[in-house]
Amino acid sequence: MDIIKTIEVLEALASGYSPTTGEMIDNDSVLNERSVIRAMQIAIDQLKSNLHRLKSNAELDEKELKNVIELFNEQSLSITANSLIGFFLGTRKFKSGSIISNSLYGKYKDTYSKGQLIDFFNEYLSENLSSDKKNNNLYQEVDFFRKEKFNTLSENAIKQLKERIIDLGIQKTENLSEYVQNARTQFPRAYESWTDIERELLSKAIKYTNDLDLLSECFQRGKGSIESYGQRLIYESQNLQHDKKQS
Repeated sequence: MDIIKTIEVLEALASGYSPTTGEMIDNDSVLNERSVIRAMQIAIDQLKSNLHRLKSNAELDEKELKNVIELFNEQSLSITANSLIGFFLGTRKFKSGSIISNSLYGKYKDTYSKGQLIDFFNEYLSENLSSDKKNNNLYQEVDFFRKEKFNTLSENAIKQLKERIIDLGIQKTENLSEYVQNARTQFPRAYESWTDIERELLSKAIKYTNDLDLLSECFQRGKGSIESYGQRLIYESQNLQHDKKQS
């Protein structure tokens, strides 16, 4: 039960009514004793004070927010304050199963209301989204995977890469939507979060090949996911090298 609902229940009881049926509470009920009513009123005032503080300080973990924005980008979904609110409160029914099955979907439904989050998201997006969009466009300009196909990985190296990927295991295995289950019949790691180790393995692999068919087979992911993440890794690596030369 969230704070708003708790306040509603206590206010009904303090007023002498059942919060469920709306019927008046018997006069001889302990709930009608003056000290009990006074205690409930103090509790109501404290909860309202806490609620006001939450409204003023609504804040989500930035890492979680960035993960969701990245998920939205992968699914080509519009990133707005309302769409993020619908995701984190679980009040919007997204068509993509990978969205609804995400562990963060509806995480804050018992913590915040839409009114508490709207200002926070609007401010965050105004400060960050424009640069995120710019970066996404820059990532897509990386033409590494559109160049002539090459592969210098030996059969043994490919075997070792596949074994390393299998050793990572799969964390997201419960409460999977039908959409995700179907995707995993072809790509076992579909919609699994990229780990630091997996990123490092991809970063090394693309030094030797741009063959998306081969990489998809090794990493057990769709070619679109690998291309998108590979472009990002290459772009970030190029920027890092440029910064080092400038320093």
